[in-house]
Amino acid sequence: MVGLFAGLCASEGHNRAKTSNKFQTFDGKMAAVAFAHKAIRNARLDYRDPEFELIVQGYKRTNSSVDRKQPVTTPMLRKMREMLGTMDRQAELLWGSVILGFFFLDRCSELWGPVTVDKSTGVDRAHCVKAHNVIVRDSHGVQVSPAATNAHSVEIVCESHKGDRIGQGVTIRHYKSNDPLLCPVTAAQACLRVRATWRAEKVALGPYLTSISRRDTIKKSKVASIIKAAATSMGLSPKDHSSHSLRIGGACALLAAGKSDLVIRLMGKWSSWCFTVYTRLRPGMIRDAASSMIKASTWECHEPGLMTLEGEVQRA
Repeated sequence: MVGLFAGLCASEGHNRAKTSNKFQTFDGKMAAVAFAHKAIRNARLDYRDPEFELIVQGYKRTNSSVDRKQPVTTPMLRKMREMLGTMDRQAELLWGSVILGFFFLDRCSELWGPVTVDKSTGVDRAHCVKAHNVIVRDSHGVQVSPAATNAHSVEIVCESHKGDRIGQGVTIRHYKSNDPLLCPVTAAQACLRVRATWRAEKVALGPYLTSISRRDTIKKSKVASIIKAAATSMGLSPKDHSSHSLRIGGACALLAAGKSDLVIRLMGKWSSWCFTVYTRLRPGMIRDAASSMIKASTWECHEPGLMTLEGEVQRA
């Protein structure tokens, strides 16, 4: 019933103008429905259950005027590294987390703070990746230390994420990129080494990969600042870029590399195909588009194995 009511609010709005309601109006109407049940029937209507939260997220997505951000590209990543200059440990942790965010298509809540608790499923969950869930392996799949020179892959175990409604979790693995600067394995090793150094110095740290103290982590605002600074330096609009641009950039890079929508959806931990609204057309995606279009639209009747049947060219 709640879903049907949400559909009515989204399509007609239940008003004279027959215009759809914004999310805030819909949320207020649901609060009024709950109050009416309590006042008239003395029944407590808990409309903050997991099913309703899922409907709410969909309503927000369709009725919010979100300003879509532009993707971070590899030249922009290199510019960020250049701007960081000589890095201390916290800057090294920041840079490593930026690279991981790009390759693993992470949401801000999965890497940076302030860490919040998600109560939408009825169970308190923090989605931020924990340090012990970042595992470095060699070419045989054996776990190795962060300082190992034979590291071949890194996997991140996400105990939960925004799209995981049942708390099932997911494990995503990346292999070495063979780029000395932009490599998920090298980035993970750097983050873990910084953490190990701090712990050896008796620094109290939280459980998260980007923890810098017992309570604090690298903040997403700091990530956004370096991204905006790099965008400005490259003549791009800083307003079009944010920390979410890393996730969009990773998805665009996978698309340009020819990976399927399913791979992108699984890598990005999307629960639906909504990620398609974030992808942007990049030059790498259409490098051979013109030649492919000509080949695909050209009928060569003299090709062997082809025969003419009822005015159409068909393959024998």
